[in-house]
Amino acid sequence: MRKNMLILAVVVIAAYLVGVESAKSRGKDYEDLRHQIERLWMSPGARKSRRKIAKNARKTIEKARKSARGS
Repeated sequence: MRKNMLILAVVVIAAYLVGVESAKSRGKDYEDLRHQIERLWMSPGARKSRRKIAKNARKTIEKARKSARGS
């Protein structure tokens, strides 16, 4: 699991860097990409989705703990 997360992080960073370089080559400032990511992260819909995912994860973890204790 930890290995998968590391691979995912490397891919995300590489994609970001490639995007920045391509934006620079087109004459656009890399800040455009940063602002798009920030706007996506701060959007109300994204916040709501993150909260819902976190809530479901907490419930799943709690169920797993209870079933592990009961075994």
